[in-house]
Amino acid sequence: MADRPTYEELEQRIRELEKEAVECRQVEEKLNELRYYLDRITTGMYDDLMVIDRDFVIRDVNEGFLKVYGGSREDTVGRTCHDVTHGEDQPCLNSDHPCSAERVFRTGKSVKVEHVHMDRHGEKRNVEINAFPLRGKDGDVERVGIVSHDVTERKRADEERVQREKLQAVLELAGAVCHELNQPIQAISGHSELLLMDLPKDSPDYEKIKTINEQIDRMGKITRKLMEITRYETEDYVGGRKIFNIEKASEKKPADDSKDTSPVAKDDAPDEE
Repeated sequence: MADRPTYEELEQRIRELEKEAVECRQVEEKLNELRYYLDRITTGMYDDLMVIDRDFVIRDVNEGFLKVYGGSREDTVGRTCHDVTHGEDQPCLNSDHPCSAERVFRTGKSVKVEHVHMDRHGEKRNVEINAFPLRGKDGDVERVGIVSHDVTERKRADEERVQREKLQAVLELAGAVCHELNQPIQAISGHSELLLMDLPKDSPDYEKIKTINEQIDRMGKITRKLMEITRYETEDYVGGRKIFNIEKASEKKPADDSKDTSPVAKDDAPDEE
């Protein structure tokens, strides 16, 4: 029969248990504090965050995620990420843009990619995704954290900047072409006019010179259109190429209906010749 502990041994054991209980409470308080701050940090994040498991099931999201995709945490957790963010039944494993989470699970390394997601209004969003592994005690990747940053406006601004740069290049080229063409056009036009004045209308050369003069006038109109270009417009051409559409690019935009279109007062109207 085992010896019964002495009173002193029991007191010592009680003191040890009390100390362990205090340490447990301190650890619990620290964990609660960490959970509180982590929750505040993820809630206050500008970007949206979700955590998914190996079955692509969402295990947690922050407020930023819910603002973009709608619903509540209770409605979102338990659904698949491809359902919520893509509106698809299956994960995008074989698409042109492989699933970032799948790549993290497979390689164990963080991944940074760009994807197109659907927000709660069904509109497409360009998002920059940072996916990173969340490992268990054994070191294996158990879950993946995904932080998505909306770059839709940045992409739109980049596209507009590219269009402005293209337009600027076209305007500079058009200006140079018009500058170089105007002088020979004026010279040919002047000489053709003089030839027409000296030729009788029944001359066999009269119609030929007249045609040359008409084409020179047409070239003059084209150069004027080049100088009136206001936007970058292209059209399809043979061989799958695109060429600049001078007609559309130089069209004047319709007048703003909000502007005053009332008739000019009689006193302000231009004098008739």
